[in-house]
Amino acid sequence: MTTSTTAEKWHDRDAVRLGNGVMEAVLLRGGGHIAELRLSRGAAAVNCLWPAPWPTADPDDAYCKTLAENYGGVPAGAFLAMYTGHALCLDIFGAPSNEDAARGMPLHGEAAARTWSFDTIDRGCTARVELPIAQLDCERRARLADDAAVLFIEERVHNRGAVPREIHWVQHLSLGPPFLETSHSRIDASLDRGRTWPLGYEGHAILRDDADFTWPHAPAIDGGALDLGVPFARPGYGFVAAARVDAAREFAYIAALNWQVGLVLVYCFPRAAFPWVAIWEENCARPGVPWNGIARVRGMEFGTTPMPVGRDAIRTMGNLFDTPGSRVIPQGAVLQARYLAAIAEVPLNWRAITDVVPGRDGLIIAGPHNRELISIAAAGIEEFLQEGYREG
Repeated sequence: MTTSTTAEKWHDRDAVRLGNGVMEAVLLRGGGHIAELRLSRGAAAVNCLWPAPWPTADPDDAYCKTLAENYGGVPAGAFLAMYTGHALCLDIFGAPSNEDAARGMPLHGEAAARTWSFDTIDRGCTARVELPIAQLDCERRARLADDAAVLFIEERVHNRGAVPREIHWVQHLSLGPPFLETSHSRIDASLDRGRTWPLGYEGHAILRDDADFTWPHAPAIDGGALDLGVPFARPGYGFVAAARVDAAREFAYIAALNWQVGLVLVYCFPRAAFPWVAIWEENCARPGVPWNGIARVRGMEFGTTPMPVGRDAIRTMGNLFDTPGSRVIPQGAVLQARYLAAIAEVPLNWRAITDVVPGRDGLIIAGPHNRELISIAAAGIEEFLQEGYREG
């Protein structure tokens, strides 16, 4: 089936829906967020991304300014007023410096808080946004595979400033109810070494501060270890941690499994492009607006940068586990990164994903103990990811 590209309203926000009869993706003009990833038909056609439980709006909507003020003002409110699903953090991850905040830079950078333009392309669309404070331009090409539940994404960042720029480039992937639930879900990923956030969690931390660990077991504040593969294990708490993509892998994966509906959402990306995953969980811990003590969301945020601590703190941190925490884009240069998202139906008795391997003709997903394999047939996956990071 030919991919359709349809302009529509998504919760009163301007959006584009891509569909190929197997999978659908919804992209928002406001902030460029990917708001939905779902199968097109059947009982399993649930949105696999986290929908924000509070009102959001587009930046050109006067209501957005009101929401941003209610949600804390600059810098956090400007991000939260548009935040849902999968956001792009560019060109900072975390809070801006005082100087950038005074110039209007929001939390996690400008890309997720500005209006993107959209053009239709073969099997998808191209979205573009200008970042005037950072003096960067960003382009994202999103297209669906032919007759398969695979979304290919290519992003390009152009430095139009007069000097090289150090950037953070992070895919703020957010998961949660109704797809992700403690009783019937698990998150697996190709990660090795990790370190917990050094700054607590507003009095509700579940993990020890600034402690090293091996994925998925992180040191709990009350002793023992917490399995980070289990979402929302302890209501009323939250955490932030950084985990390095397995240094032995060329291609990394994040897999969110729901065995009640028999679905897995998979993201796959080159380690060279995105060597870090920031892991964040809010589990009814924050009482203030817009969280209101009821929000449950798990971030598996893959990118160039280990933690959302801002530019100065990342510089001070240096090369954590011998892996850089930022990237420099030369004056006038363009950096390219590619990744994909896929959805597959899996056996209801699967309780974990043990590997995801991109091949020339599809994506191979391994269940418990590698005894069962699921294949998503889609041509060109390996070739697409092999060109996943380059300067050009």
